Amino acid sequence: MKKRVMGGLIFLISILLLNGQSGHAFELKGFGSASFTKSIDGADEFRNGDFAIGAVDLYLAESLDDIEVLSEIVIESGGVDLERFTIGYTFSDALKVRVGRFHTPLGFWNTSYHHGVQLQPTIDRPEFLKFEDDGGILPVHIVGGYLSGSASTAVGTVEYGAMIGNGPKITLEGSAIVLDPNNTEDNNIGKAVAFNAAISPAMVQGLKIGVSGHIAEVSSEAPVAPAVTVDQTIWNASLIYAISNIDFMGEYFLIKDKEEATSDSFTNSAYYGLIQYTYKEKWVPYILWEHQSVKENDPYLILLGKNFDNTESMLGLRYNINYRSSVKVEGRAVKQDNDNWNEYAVQWALAF
Repeated sequence: MKKRVMGGLIFLISILLLNGQSGHAFELKGFGSASFTKSIDGADEFRNGDFAIGAVDLYLAESLDDIEVLSEIVIESGGVDLERFTIGYTFSDALKVRVGRFHTPLGFWNTSYHHGVQLQPTIDRPEFLKFEDDGGILPVHIVGGYLSGSASTAVGTVEYGAMIGNGPKITLEGSAIVLDPNNTEDNNIGKAVAFNAAISPAMVQGLKIGVSGHIAEVSSEAPVAPAVTVDQTIWNASLIYAISNIDFMGEYFLIKDKEEATSDSFTNSAYYGLIQYTYKEKWVPYILWEHQSVKENDPYLILLGKNFDNTESMLGLRYNINYRSSVKVEGRAVKQDNDNWNEYAVQWALAF
């Protein structure tokens, strides 16, 4: 933890110093938020109500001649994290090459909504799509090389991406057991591979359909016990449809874990659906429903403490103060195995 915090601080200070001393002015942007969450029955976690300051996200994207640089640094209660850092070159719209740390090209949400919560439609990400250090079960970050591009064809716009990188590991961060993207090394010989492909058909305006996948070997790292290694395969199908001022987004994930020691296989699934209606660009009511169905004896999920089914239904309203700031209010009904509770949350988010 200390190395991660110090590394992030050194990187942040270096960028600010270079920005002040160089002839090229980098434009540093950011995101921030504050929220209040309270359970009204059933659960103890937020029974008294919690005010919280969200992560401060510092974002930089610049072109240095033909080289593109992107950096995203997040300051949060656990320290400072370098969430994304990429160096890239664009040969054409059909071929872009990048290396660094990315959001894994799994589905639409993970590649569209990053750490700035002002950008995303809801207060939080769906439970199973949460970031690794927030208790997520999917490898939503990856370190490696990425080829991507898009092309306009007679049937519509086609997008693709292919990636190879370090596989994730299960490790101890403070007192929590979490996934780790392996920023500086790979703890096994096999490399993680990921891909995505999508099409926006010309004959159906506003429709986008995509598929993606991620294959990796995931091992636990001492002192995490018991030692577990699984061959993990994740498949995703996604759909976005926008018509007039109504937007729909839905995604389905299939997560298969095969334990190497016993060859036992466990297949888990997760999905969500989101509907939004925009009224006069200011008022955006929305409904989200998500579900996660897991095998309780999956050793991967047992180590992460997520070997339970989860269902959440949400009714929310977003008010856009302007294009840089919004207030979101949500009511939620949550069910985790035999535990049920209701809660509400309010968030004020800002881009600066």
